[in-house]
Amino acid sequence: MIWNILKLMLTRWLTMKRWNNFPRIEDVSHLDNVWFVMHVALFLAYLEEKEWKEVDKEFLLKRIIFNSFSWLVISDINSWTRDYIMQVDENIFSNIEKKAFDYLLSQNAPKSIKDDIKNTLNNKSKKLEISIIEASKKYAGFMECRVNQKVFSEMYDVPLNQIILSLEEKRKDLKSLDSLMRNEDYKKYLAHIRRLSHSMRWNQQTRIFPISVMSHLVLITFISYIIWNIENDNGANYDIEELMLRSIYHDIPEAITWDIITPTKKAIPGFVEVLEKVEIKMMDDYIFSYVDKEYKDQVSQYMLNPFDWDLWAVAKHADVLSALFEAQIEKVFWGEDFSDIYMNVKKRVNMFWTKSVDYMLKNVVDSFDQKLKDINLWEIK
Repeated sequence: MIWNILKLMLTRWLTMKRWNNFPRIEDVSHLDNVWFVMHVALFLAYLEEKEWKEVDKEFLLKRIIFNSFSWLVISDINSWTRDYIMQVDENIFSNIEKKAFDYLLSQNAPKSIKDDIKNTLNNKSKKLEISIIEASKKYAGFMECRVNQKVFSEMYDVPLNQIILSLEEKRKDLKSLDSLMRNEDYKKYLAHIRRLSHSMRWNQQTRIFPISVMSHLVLITFISYIIWNIENDNGANYDIEELMLRSIYHDIPEAITWDIITPTKKAIPGFVEVLEKVEIKMMDDYIFSYVDKEYKDQVSQYMLNPFDWDLWAVAKHADVLSALFEAQIEKVFWGEDFSDIYMNVKKRVNMFWTKSVDYMLKNVVDSFDQKLKDINLWEIK
């Protein structure tokens, strides 16, 4: 199941573009959308906890990632069409999603992961968290729609108005969303964060499946979750919320500075230290100037020193594994440019002596070379 999900993330999710039957001035992949929804949800959670209620952020992140898995199987039904379907029959789409999840969960994977996915998706008691997720999805759609509506107003007037009406309704009951909608600085902060969807990885290489830094962070977060699950099953005691937060936030400075490759950083003695100071100054000007000091204090270490902690190796393993799978998928479909990159990254992975990495090498890496059969819901019994 895990290799199947990761491979679909790196193929189907990257080629599935939001607003695909609309003219548009930016392409947002489904994977980009998942990360931005997570980030908006975390920001709303901060606003809730600052003044009103405690939020289960672990549930928040798991629910967003797990719930998105159904889109690996379901065809690209956009959110507004789904809303219309549910107006006609509110149960039928849930049955379609259930069929997709049943298929994914029927495949081989550690039982603890399957059980956690089922329990997280079936938990209806977390009303505040579910409300935050639904609001975050709408806000992500609002940001995407608003950008394109500036050029193609005739095409986007109807969906944009529907999203605005939905947000206005949700902000009546969700104080954090109301606070966000009233604060122009908060909106600017989230707008700058969205720049990660335009920052591309492996930008010097020819790509079959171009992947943004934003999408890369979703992969790292899911891989971090797998590592946590397997290591804790084998006696470790890792904090999954902390690990996922490190994964989600750690490349955000690249939205501002872009990704300067390691050989360039090390070309001249002292350049790394200069870049560290530049990164802090640029983050203050473009990111932290729009948020409260309390929020900056809460997340700045995740962004600026993501591996400066006791479990840095766990998050770094997830980061390198993600690079391995990204290179491998390109090697399978393209080959030439990424064969050497794949081999070099795999050498690094082979040096990680942990139960979770051993599991990934034995059950995921080699499976990536298999042909992925196209999934049709009507064929699933």
